[in-house]
Amino acid sequence: MPELLVIDDSGKQLGLKSTFEALKLAEERDLDLVEIGPNNRPPVAKIMDYSKYRYELDKKRGKQKRGGEVKEVRLSLEIGEHDWQVRVNQAKRFLEEGNKVKVSLKLTGRQMLFSEKATEKINDFKNILDASYESPPQRLGPRYIAVIKK
Repeated sequence: MPELLVIDDSGKQLGLKSTFEALKLAEERDLDLVEIGPNNRPPVAKIMDYSKYRYELDKKRGKQKRGGEVKEVRLSLEIGEHDWQVRVNQAKRFLEEGNKVKVSLKLTGRQMLFSEKATEKINDFKNILDASYESPPQRLGPRYIAVIKK
């Protein structure tokens, strides 16, 4: 039976053990035997709670993934001062969390004649947030859309 270099859950080396002995030690402690160095001579195995280890890894990966979300804030040309402040505060919070902010401004009816005002409004919004464009304002039908990042 092949021998393994066994490490316990606290990181202490237990020395060379047969696979059977290592499994028995892990079972006595209600833990799992995980091979962490299969290419080493002798192979290295660790006694650990594998489900807890996987949970910690997934939790760490989740934190890494979250940074790139795109949150949307909708504006209009006739937005009131209070609503404007609410949108600015939302966008600040989104940017502080590490997200990007998609600013969309919809033009209706005669507002379509004043398309330069839409880009002005979006530029003002970006300048208040002290941010930069990932993609500058673009017209998509009746909407102007820009993506802002910190």
